[in-house]
Amino acid sequence: MSTEPRVVRSLCHTLMSNLSSTQVNAMDQLHTAMTAPILCADSAVWFSAYGFGWGYCAFALPFEVVSEELGARNETVQQVRLAFELNKRRILSTVQQYEAASATGERITLSVADLQRRTPELIYFGA
Repeated sequence: MSTEPRVVRSLCHTLMSNLSSTQVNAMDQLHTAMTAPILCADSAVWFSAYGFGWGYCAFALPFEVVSEELGARNETVQQVRLAFELNKRRILSTVQQYEAASATGERITLSVADLQRRTPELIYFGA
């Protein structure tokens, strides 16, 4: 009597056990998204961020902060929009710190200091 079927069955069971322990449920993934920016006449970029478990939160990013911290050469619509788009990942990591404050419903104005706070993982990856 051959032991081959038992060995194959054992290997398959081990492989399936390993695969099932590494599966990730989509609901476990925290995902935060941002709406398209709106450039306002009061010299600020308005946008919202939303994520599972904390809903929507409104933000304002003054043009001077975009120029000083995000690299816009001036406060023209093109430069502000470009700087916003090129720094979306950085902005997103900044707004994720405010998820608990979303219950107030008030627009949060971001400062240079807010954008300078960097998470260790972003420092590691050079963002």
